[in-house]
Amino acid sequence: MKNTAILLCGVPLMLASGCTSFSKVRNAMADAPAWYGERRAEIRGEGYPEIADIPTVDPNWKPGKALTVSGAEMAIIQAAFATDARAQAPAIGEAEIVAIAAEIRSEFEPGLPPGDFFTETEIAAIRASFNVPRVTEGLITP
Repeated sequence: MKNTAILLCGVPLMLASGCTSFSKVRNAMADAPAWYGERRAEIRGEGYPEIADIPTVDPNWKPGKALTVSGAEMAIIQAAFATDARAQAPAIGEAEIVAIAAEIRSEFEPGLPPGDFFTETEIAAIRASFNVPRVTEGLITP
C-alpha cells in the first residue's frame, strides 16, 4: 500500500516539475542570443555543404576572363598609386642607411664590460671548503 501511495503521489509531482522545467528550457531557448543558434547548428554539424554539392569548374574557364577591371581603370589605379606619398622611395639613399646601421652596431660592439669574477686562488679556496671527506672514506680498503 505504501509503495502504491508513493507512486500515486510521486509520479504526478515529477511530471509537474518536469513540465515546468520544459517550459523554463523553452523560455531560455527563446531568449537565447543570436549566436546560440549558430553554435548549436555548428555542434550538430548542420549547415556544412555535402560533397555532392561542391560545384565543378568548367574546363574552358580562364582566370583572366574573370578580371573585372578594364585597362583604363587599371591605368587610373596605377596613376593614383604612383602619386601617393606612401609609394615614393625613401628620401635617404643606401649610403645613409648603411651609416645608420653602422652607428647602431657601434653601440653594441664594445661588448660586455670586463667581468669581476673570482680569481683562481679564490676559486681554489671555495672548492677546498666544499671538499669535506665523506663518511665512507677510509672505511673502504682496497
